[in-house]
Amino acid sequence: MRIACLLADGFEDIEALGTVAILRRSGIEVDFVNAMNKNTAIGSYTTEVVTALPIRKLSVKDYDGLFIPGGRQAMYLRESETVLNIVKEFSASDKWLIAICAGPTVFGVLGLLDGKRYTSFPTTESFMPKGIRLAKPAVTDGKIITGVGAGAVYEFALEIIEKLLGEAKKQEIKRRILYREFE
Repeated sequence: MRIACLLADGFEDIEALGTVAILRRSGIEVDFVNAMNKNTAIGSYTTEVVTALPIRKLSVKDYDGLFIPGGRQAMYLRESETVLNIVKEFSASDKWLIAICAGPTVFGVLGLLDGKRYTSFPTTESFMPKGIRLAKPAVTDGKIITGVGAGAVYEFALEIIEKLLGEAKKQEIKRRILYREFE
Protein backbone atom coordinates (compact mmCIF):
# COMPACT_ATOMS: atom_id res chain seq x y z
CA MET A 1 0.00 0.00 0.00
CA ARG A 2 1.21 3.46 -0.87
CA ILE A 3 -0.39 6.73 0.22
CA ALA A 4 0.28 10.32 -0.87
CA CYS A 5 0.11 12.75 2.07
CA LEU A 6 -0.75 16.21 0.77
CA LEU A 7 0.93 19.10 2.61
CA ALA A 8 0.84 22.86 2.26
CA ASP A 9 2.13 25.48 4.67
CA GLY A 10 -0.03 25.49 7.77
CA PHE A 11 -0.59 21.72 8.01
CA GLU A 12 -1.38 20.44 11.50
CA ASP A 13 1.93 18.94 12.66
CA ILE A 14 0.73 16.06 14.83
CA GLU A 15 -2.04 15.03 12.45
CA ALA A 16 0.39 14.73 9.55
CA LEU A 17 3.48 13.39 11.28
CA GLY A 18 1.79 11.25 13.94
CA THR A 19 -0.50 9.56 11.45
CA VAL A 20 2.29 8.98 8.93
CA ALA A 21 4.61 7.54 11.61
CA ILE A 22 1.99 5.01 12.69
CA LEU A 23 1.10 4.10 9.09
CA ARG A 24 4.76 3.56 8.24
CA ARG A 25 5.12 1.23 11.25
CA SER A 26 2.46 -0.95 9.67
CA GLY A 27 4.34 -1.13 6.37
CA ILE A 28 2.24 1.39 4.47
CA GLU A 29 4.46 3.60 2.33
CA VAL A 30 3.67 7.30 2.64
CA ASP A 31 5.14 10.08 0.50
CA PHE A 32 4.81 13.74 1.44
CA VAL A 33 3.55 15.69 -1.58
CA ASN A 34 3.78 19.47 -1.60
CA ALA A 35 0.55 21.12 -2.76
CA MET A 36 2.40 24.42 -3.17
CA ASN A 37 5.05 22.89 -5.48
CA LYS A 38 7.86 23.69 -3.03
CA ASN A 39 10.56 21.49 -1.51
CA THR A 40 9.38 21.93 2.07
CA ALA A 41 6.16 22.57 3.94
CA ILE A 42 5.95 24.41 7.27
CA GLY A 43 3.47 23.14 9.84
CA SER A 44 1.22 25.18 12.10
CA TYR A 45 3.79 24.79 14.88
CA THR A 46 6.83 25.51 12.63
CA THR A 47 7.82 21.92 11.91
CA GLU A 48 9.51 21.89 8.53
CA VAL A 49 8.96 18.79 6.39
CA VAL A 50 11.00 18.02 3.30
CA THR A 51 8.51 16.78 0.74
CA ALA A 52 9.20 13.92 -1.66
CA LEU A 53 7.65 15.60 -4.66
CA PRO A 54 5.63 18.61 -5.78
CA ILE A 55 1.97 18.08 -6.65
CA ARG A 56 2.66 18.76 -10.32
CA LYS A 57 4.63 15.47 -10.40
CA LEU A 58 2.02 13.43 -8.51
CA SER A 59 0.68 10.50 -10.53
CA VAL A 60 -2.51 9.05 -9.07
CA LYS A 61 -1.77 5.64 -10.61
CA ASP A 62 1.28 5.34 -8.30
CA TYR A 63 -0.84 5.48 -5.13
CA ASP A 64 -3.60 3.56 -3.38
CA GLY A 65 -4.90 6.63 -1.60
CA LEU A 66 -4.62 10.28 -0.67
CA PHE A 67 -4.26 11.57 2.90
CA ILE A 68 -5.05 15.19 3.82
CA PRO A 69 -4.15 16.35 7.34
CA GLY A 70 -5.95 19.34 8.80
CA GLY A 71 -4.72 22.70 9.97
CA ARG A 72 -4.81 26.08 8.28
CA GLN A 73 -3.67 24.40 5.07
CA ALA A 74 -7.24 23.21 4.49
CA MET A 75 -8.23 26.73 3.38
CA TYR A 76 -5.53 26.71 0.71
CA LEU A 77 -6.23 23.13 -0.37
CA ARG A 78 -9.97 23.50 -0.86
CA GLU A 79 -9.43 26.63 -2.99
CA SER A 80 -6.67 25.13 -5.16
CA GLU A 81 -7.92 23.97 -8.53
CA THR A 82 -4.91 21.66 -8.82
CA VAL A 83 -5.67 20.02 -5.48
CA LEU A 84 -9.37 19.67 -6.25
CA ASN A 85 -8.58 18.05 -9.60
CA ILE A 86 -6.19 15.59 -7.93
CA VAL A 87 -8.82 14.68 -5.32
CA LYS A 88 -11.40 14.15 -8.08
CA GLU A 89 -8.94 11.92 -9.92
CA PHE A 90 -8.29 9.80 -6.80
CA SER A 91 -12.05 9.49 -6.27
CA ALA A 92 -12.77 8.61 -9.91
CA SER A 93 -10.02 5.95 -9.72
CA ASP A 94 -11.72 4.34 -6.68
CA LYS A 95 -8.72 5.08 -4.45
CA TRP A 96 -8.83 5.68 -0.70
CA LEU A 97 -9.65 9.25 0.39
CA ILE A 98 -8.35 9.90 3.90
CA ALA A 99 -8.54 13.16 5.89
CA ILE A 100 -8.55 14.43 9.47
CA CYS A 101 -9.72 17.58 11.28
CA ALA A 102 -10.33 20.29 8.65
CA GLY A 103 -8.96 18.04 5.89
CA PRO A 104 -12.38 16.49 5.11
CA THR A 105 -13.58 19.95 4.00
CA VAL A 106 -11.61 19.41 0.79
CA PHE A 107 -13.79 16.36 0.07
CA GLY A 108 -16.86 18.26 1.24
CA VAL A 109 -16.55 21.14 -1.22
CA LEU A 110 -16.48 18.56 -4.02
CA GLY A 111 -19.64 16.86 -2.75
CA LEU A 112 -17.75 13.63 -2.05
CA LEU A 113 -19.24 13.44 1.46
CA ASP A 114 -22.86 13.94 0.33
CA GLY A 115 -24.91 11.20 1.98
CA LYS A 116 -21.77 9.74 3.58
CA ARG A 117 -20.93 9.29 7.25
CA TYR A 118 -17.86 11.28 8.30
CA THR A 119 -16.22 13.09 11.18
CA SER A 120 -14.25 16.32 11.22
CA PHE A 121 -13.25 19.16 13.49
CA PRO A 122 -16.33 20.81 15.03
CA THR A 123 -17.38 23.96 13.11
CA THR A 124 -16.34 22.56 9.71
CA GLU A 125 -19.79 21.09 9.02
CA SER A 126 -20.75 23.94 6.69
CA PHE A 127 -18.37 22.48 4.08
CA MET A 128 -20.20 19.13 4.21
CA PRO A 129 -23.86 20.22 4.37
CA LYS A 130 -25.18 16.99 2.84
CA GLY A 131 -22.90 14.67 4.81
CA ILE A 132 -23.80 12.75 7.97
CA ARG A 133 -21.43 14.00 10.69
CA LEU A 134 -20.73 11.60 13.56
CA ALA A 135 -19.11 12.57 16.86
CA LYS A 136 -16.49 9.81 16.76
CA PRO A 137 -12.67 9.77 16.62
CA ALA A 138 -12.63 8.07 13.19
CA VAL A 139 -15.29 7.10 10.66
CA THR A 140 -15.15 5.01 7.49
CA ASP A 141 -17.81 5.10 4.79
CA GLY A 142 -16.89 3.17 1.67
CA LYS A 143 -13.39 4.22 0.67
CA ILE A 144 -13.45 7.46 2.68
CA ILE A 145 -11.80 7.53 6.11
CA THR A 146 -12.08 10.65 8.27
CA GLY A 147 -10.78 11.65 11.69
CA VAL A 148 -12.01 14.30 14.10
CA GLY A 149 -8.75 16.03 15.05
CA ALA A 150 -5.32 15.97 16.67
CA GLY A 151 -6.57 14.25 19.82
CA ALA A 152 -7.70 11.26 17.77
CA VAL A 153 -4.55 10.62 15.72
CA TYR A 154 -4.03 7.13 17.17
CA GLU A 155 -7.62 6.03 16.59
CA PHE A 156 -7.55 7.55 13.12
CA ALA A 157 -4.29 5.86 12.11
CA LEU A 158 -5.47 2.53 13.50
CA GLU A 159 -8.73 2.85 11.54
CA ILE A 160 -6.71 3.38 8.36
CA ILE A 161 -4.54 0.35 9.10
CA GLU A 162 -7.58 -1.82 9.78
CA LYS A 163 -9.31 -0.80 6.54
CA LEU A 164 -6.20 -1.05 4.34
CA LEU A 165 -4.37 -4.00 5.93
CA GLY A 166 -6.89 -5.79 8.15
CA GLU A 167 -7.73 -6.30 11.81
CA ALA A 168 -4.71 -8.52 12.54
CA LYS A 169 -2.27 -5.80 11.42
CA LYS A 170 -4.19 -3.22 13.44
CA GLN A 171 -3.91 -5.38 16.58
CA GLU A 172 -0.20 -5.97 15.93
CA ILE A 173 0.47 -2.23 15.69
CA LYS A 174 -1.62 -1.53 18.81
CA ARG A 175 0.61 -3.99 20.72
CA ARG A 176 3.83 -2.58 19.25
CA ILE A 177 3.00 1.01 20.22
CA LEU A 178 1.50 0.02 23.61
CA TYR A 179 -1.77 1.67 22.65
CA ARG A 180 -3.87 2.02 25.82
CA GLU A 181 -1.81 -0.79 27.34
CA PHE A 182 -2.26 0.49 30.87
CA GLU A 183 -6.01 1.13 30.92
